[in-house]
Amino acid sequence: MKVIYEPAIASHAPELYRVDALAQNAIEGWDGFDADAQALYEADGYLVVRGALSVEQVLAAQKELLAMTLADDPRCGSMAYEGTLPEHLRRVEVLPGGAPVSQFSLGQDGAGQPELAAEERARYVRKFMDFTAQHPPLAEIAQLPGLLAVVEALGGEPMQLFQEMALLKPPHGREKPWHQDHAYFNFPLTTKIVGVWIALEDVRPENGCMFVLAGGHKDGPRTHFMRRDWQLCDAESEGFVSTAVPMQAGDLLLFDGKLPHGTPINQTDETRWALQYHYLPQSALKVEDAVRLAAFGAEGKDVSC
Repeated sequence: MKVIYEPAIASHAPELYRVDALAQNAIEGWDGFDADAQALYEADGYLVVRGALSVEQVLAAQKELLAMTLADDPRCGSMAYEGTLPEHLRRVEVLPGGAPVSQFSLGQDGAGQPELAAEERARYVRKFMDFTAQHPPLAEIAQLPGLLAVVEALGGEPMQLFQEMALLKPPHGREKPWHQDHAYFNFPLTTKIVGVWIALEDVRPENGCMFVLAGGHKDGPRTHFMRRDWQLCDAESEGFVSTAVPMQAGDLLLFDGKLPHGTPINQTDETRWALQYHYLPQSALKVEDAVRLAAFGAEGKDVSC
């Protein structure tokens, strides 16, 4: 398992996550998906499914992720610690803003878990990746029949899970700046990538809910820059309507791989728990870095979502 110690990043300007509008595109449960719902997704690039997970599924996922944060071996491909942990431990250098892309985007690969009590280090866990094979409650969610049916309808052909992440925004945890997920993936620009963001507790702007640029996927790739992360230029947010997507535990957000989105700093004293899965057509073939970089910007050679 790869253990990443992320660099500390500067705080974002509050106006980057203005609540100009609240998300309106929503259906009640999987049975609410129809041609009208698909039209909303295609027009605005997102769709919320209320009550997509049962209470039991939410609680099982929470329990599984909590155990992973406390485990010496959480049985996943990689995990990342918030940038405040390296500062806390003084065991890895806090990288300056001009650090190489490969370091700034991924942090430093540590030799293992930090030498702290499990309960203390758990407060700094930011992300797990590649875990469904070892954690049935999380695999069950990724394979929900209703979810797979809708994802296939949105993709227009048989789809496959190709990325899995647990995104735990710790108390006062870092921002994920505005970006497009397709900018991180080496697939043709025509590939219909569907992102799935699942709230495992109530999320709102104060604890880091999703913000989206409704309809922004229609404009195609946007140039990304290495700043606090590999991201859209902050100045771009001044020219569009920022839509907040508050959700209740068990709600699920479907979004297009080219939809600009981001999540602000968690301003609360509690961890914000969420899962994120990405699906793409089974027929999709990878392309070289050069194809992606030509569309999204040359600074992104070594980035990883």
